[in-house]
Amino acid sequence: MNDAISLAMPTFNQAALLRRFLAAWREHGSDLVPLMVVDDGSTDVTPEVLREAGHPRLTVHRLPHVSAAHARNHALRNSPTPWLAFSDTDCLLDRRYFETLAGIPARYADAPAVEGAVRPSPGPKPPFTHSLHNPTGGTYATANMVFRVGEVVALGGFDEAFTVNFREDTDLGLTLFEKRGPVPFCADLVVEHPHLPRRFGRSLRLAYATQDRLVRAEILLFRKHPASYRRVRYHADARGTLAAWCTRYSAACLKECLGYFGAPGLSAADRARALLPSAQALIVAAVEQACILGLCAARWGDIARLRAP
Repeated sequence: MNDAISLAMPTFNQAALLRRFLAAWREHGSDLVPLMVVDDGSTDVTPEVLREAGHPRLTVHRLPHVSAAHARNHALRNSPTPWLAFSDTDCLLDRRYFETLAGIPARYADAPAVEGAVRPSPGPKPPFTHSLHNPTGGTYATANMVFRVGEVVALGGFDEAFTVNFREDTDLGLTLFEKRGPVPFCADLVVEHPHLPRRFGRSLRLAYATQDRLVRAEILLFRKHPASYRRVRYHADARGTLAAWCTRYSAACLKECLGYFGAPGLSAADRARALLPSAQALIVAAVEQACILGLCAARWGDIARLRAP
C-alpha cells in the first residue's frame, strides 16, 4: 500500500463525469494510489454516485459549497499522506499516470511540488467546447499537480480570495516559485482533458458574473505577483492581459472556429454538426467581450496602474 502519496479530486455538480473518473481510478489506479473525493456541496446526484462507489481506498468528504480553493485546502489539511496530487473531475487518467504518480515522492524528494502535463483529446478542438492544454508546464494547473503537503500548508495553501475556479492554482504555483524556487515539470506524468461541450443558455445567463470573477482574479493575481506574473501570461502585466481580452476576445473565438473547419480530415458531416456550436460560440463570445469591456471600463482607473515593475 502506498503511504507516501494520495490523489485528491474536488468535485461540484459533475456527477456523470465523476462516474467516469471513479471507474478509471478503480480500473487503473486503486491498487497504486488512494483517492480522496471532496464533494464541494454538489446539488446533483453526486452524493449517490459516491455512495455507490464504495471502495476501501476511497474516502469521501462533503462540504458546504464555497469554492475550489476552499475544497482543495480541505484536502490538504486532511491528506493521509505527506504528498498529495490533484486532478479534476473531467480528466482522464490511465495506468501510466498512476504508475508515474506513485513514484513521484522518491523521484522528486527535494521538491515542494511537481507539475504534470495536461493534454486535450487528439484532433482539432470543436467549437463551443472547453478543454485544457498544458503540455510543457508553467501554468500550474491543478488538473495535474502534486504537492508536498507540509510545504504548501506552511505557505497558506490555496488563496481563498480567488472565489472562482480560475487562477487560484497559478497563484499557488507562483507563490511556490517565489518562496521555494522553480517547480519541476514531469513530462511523463500526463492526464488527458477532453473537449467538453459548453451549454449555450447557461453560458449566456452567467456571462456577466463569470467575466466579473475572471477579471477580478486576473487583477488579484498580478497584484500578488507583479514580478513573476509574466512567467504565466503572454503579457508583462494585468493591464496588458485585460486590454487584450477587451480587443481580441471575440476574434480569438472566431479564429478557433475557422481553425476547426479548416482542419484536415474532417468529413462534411463533421463540419455540418459544427455549424450550430460555432454560431453559439460566437454569440457567447460577443456577449462575454461586451461584459469584459464594461467591467474594465468601470475599473480602468485601477487597471491602468497595473504595470509591470
